[in-house]
Amino acid sequence: MNAHMLSRDAARLRAVRQSLASIAPAQWHRVHDETGAFIETRGAMGELFVLARFDPLATVEEIDFACDAPDVVAFLLRLLDAAFAEVRRLKDVPAEPSRDASKDYAAECAMKCAEPAFRAFLGECHGLERPWSAERVAQRVRGLLGVTSRAELNHGGDAVERWKSLRDAFAAWRRAGR
Repeated sequence: MNAHMLSRDAARLRAVRQSLASIAPAQWHRVHDETGAFIETRGAMGELFVLARFDPLATVEEIDFACDAPDVVAFLLRLLDAAFAEVRRLKDVPAEPSRDASKDYAAECAMKCAEPAFRAFLGECHGLERPWSAERVAQRVRGLLGVTSRAELNHGGDAVERWKSLRDAFAAWRRAGR
């Protein structure tokens, strides 16, 4: 395969990653009402909205395939990352030391900061005062992580570990039903 084709494939793969990140957390749910099946998700403020409706002739398999698309894409990207890492290992090519190539932590953090539940978590557990504006949330998170910009999360180091810890604490808080 030539270099031109590889670079086009790499650009497409990057676009797929960015597309998936832009819809995170992409928690789509299959729902039925009197008009049929549809995909429902939550908006930035926690409101429910219909993402897509299905024709009455759509099969269960087709509906499931559409509903599961974000999870399937994430799974395939993780599989590719593992395969690429193994190829690098076998070729004895070092991976980028300064960054986890499979994660854009700055984007992940920005998306979490937009979630109403994450804002509530920061208010309850980390003293974020109302109103929970985007700037106030970003400022609080930067303070908790010890960075001046969320972009620093993509440089590795202790800030990434602090972000992972904060993210895990948020997940535990949500599992506790808050």
